[in-house]
Amino acid sequence: MSIDRRKVLGLFAASAATALAGCGGGDDGPLTRFEWLLNLNPEFPSAELTFGATTVASALPFPGLTSRFEVEFGSYTVGLRETSTGETQNFDGVVIDDLAPSLFVFYRHFNSTRLGSTPPGIINYFDSTVALDVDLFDDAGNVQLETLTFEGGAPQNSRSQNCRLRLYAAGSTVLIYDSGLQQRTDSILIFPRFPAASARAGEIAVVGLNYDFSFAAAFEWVNILG
Repeated sequence: MSIDRRKVLGLFAASAATALAGCGGGDDGPLTRFEWLLNLNPEFPSAELTFGATTVASALPFPGLTSRFEVEFGSYTVGLRETSTGETQNFDGVVIDDLAPSLFVFYRHFNSTRLGSTPPGIINYFDSTVALDVDLFDDAGNVQLETLTFEGGAPQNSRSQNCRLRLYAAGSTVLIYDSGLQQRTDSILIFPRFPAASARAGEIAVVGLNYDFSFAAAFEWVNILG
């Protein structure tokens, strides 16, 4: 089947665990890749997402993960439009190939917005000039201590089944976030506070992500400190 190289091909449930046979569409078809996008921008509580000319999500919430979509290899403009205000952010030259990340993250840094990827580990997308001190405990009594600047990341040193994340402003002893015991995920993302209009205004939260080439799932870790 001949397919326009700038079209997004398919939309599937994000929780599906369908096996993916390689990255391509077979010997006779174009090369493709499954993708997801995670909305961590509190100024876009409901976002329409487009890859090129194709809409792949019409009301993606904050925080929220798209369903899986399939994209042909190529270069795209990725657009996000807030559905109530019409505010639009475009990111040009987003390349999809066999080295592209499987999961993109849309996030805020004060008056700017950014589109990044999600490597395994712990990543600080907290939208702040204040670095975060991180305590990551596992269920075997080990602790990992890190200081993460904005957009800074660190690998998870332990691969135990469960973990507990605690956060402090860098250099402070005042605990501002505690996840409680959680099942470990591939990535742990610290994301911006909820906006003033939200019922959870000012709350710090974290999302854990599990993903591979054919599956992605996001798990919100609410602050047990309240």
